Amino acid sequence: MSRAGFFGVVFAGCLSAMAAVAEESSPTPPFNLTDPQIIDEGRVQFAQTCVYCHGNAGSGGKAGPISGRTDLTQDYLFTTISNGKRAGSLVMPTWKDSLDEPTIWKLVAYVLSLQAKPAPEAKTQ
Repeated sequence: MSRAGFFGVVFAGCLSAMAAVAEESSPTPPFNLTDPQIIDEGRVQFAQTCVYCHGNAGSGGKAGPISGRTDLTQDYLFTTISNGKRAGSLVMPTWKDSLDEPTIWKLVAYVLSLQAKPAPEAKTQ
């Protein structure tokens, strides 16, 4: 095999491996994350497991507020809730050993529902 052919095979193998990793790191929700029932179930779970650090309705506590944040994607939230996170002395625990995937997705749905909504226009007199 020529040198160029060898590197072509290696490159193709690397692309396949990267695609497999991307698939694993981008889980798919098992239901519609905008479904009001799913969001409500996430709210209930949030009150049981998250409110101590993240505050009521994500208003903040030991950890900063999460309500109104538009930078949190569903993939980021799922991965962070599942695997936990460390930021300096703050540690978010890993929840994948305590909560099943559908429950984590319900939490994701609830947190996404807390994103900033457009402010109502000011009334003029």
